[in-house]
Amino acid sequence: MNIARQIAKYEDKGFTRERAEVNTLIEHAAVTIFRDFPEAFVLFGGATLVLYHDSVRHSADLDLLSRSASFPSPEEISASLQRDLPPVGQIMELGELHFQLERSTSREGRIFVSTGAGRRLFRIDLTRLGSAIESEIEDHPVEGESGFSAIIKSATKELLLLQKAEAFLMRRSVKARDAYDIHLLNEIGAVLSLNLRAHLQDTILGNEIASETISDRIDRIGVNLCRLELKPILPPSIYSVLEEAQFEPLINALRHLYKEWL
Repeated sequence: MNIARQIAKYEDKGFTRERAEVNTLIEHAAVTIFRDFPEAFVLFGGATLVLYHDSVRHSADLDLLSRSASFPSPEEISASLQRDLPPVGQIMELGELHFQLERSTSREGRIFVSTGAGRRLFRIDLTRLGSAIESEIEDHPVEGESGFSAIIKSATKELLLLQKAEAFLMRRSVKARDAYDIHLLNEIGAVLSLNLRAHLQDTILGNEIASETISDRIDRIGVNLCRLELKPILPPSIYSVLEEAQFEPLINALRHLYKEWL
């Protein structure tokens, strides 16, 4: 991969130079993990939207969902990253990269990647939570300049929509970034199939989420919350259009998604 070309690709989409470099590191981390552990994970979350669906919302998390009962330990993944990422960091003049592990169980956990000066670049979340629906996984082949190749497996935009729909309802606090991602997915044509809607129905009924609760959460997507959360993570050209519209596109996307439960 040509590092300068990758960085320029993200800058052209509206990311700052600093965030374009982080996106490039995340992209290289994904290639390393899926090359060394090809059947272990599915990529999902905000980074997937950036890498494969042209999202311009900054996401510093690489979320990996286990596909099997047995998957690599954080130490094994960190060892692969420590081999492959430092040369990329050197090209970017980031200096020495540090890899810090934080465990929640023997296999699940987080890996924080930061500079020697202490600037946190991104983190990798390893989890068993959720469900990797095999029919909703897509392949992204990657060919490296050194000759190696990897196939990155990610959630489809439809599965991402389900995950975002569940996250919006299940988080302790309402997040404007979930509303933005749902809006983005709606814009690029993601629609829940009957099977995925049934999954969402199970989540709503299983957690006894009333229509009033859903309406209340949608109502919390107001100007103040969106300004606080979205202004720092969206390019000004994208953010200003949403603010001018009082963030109604986000609210409309939420109402459309949950209409049968309102």
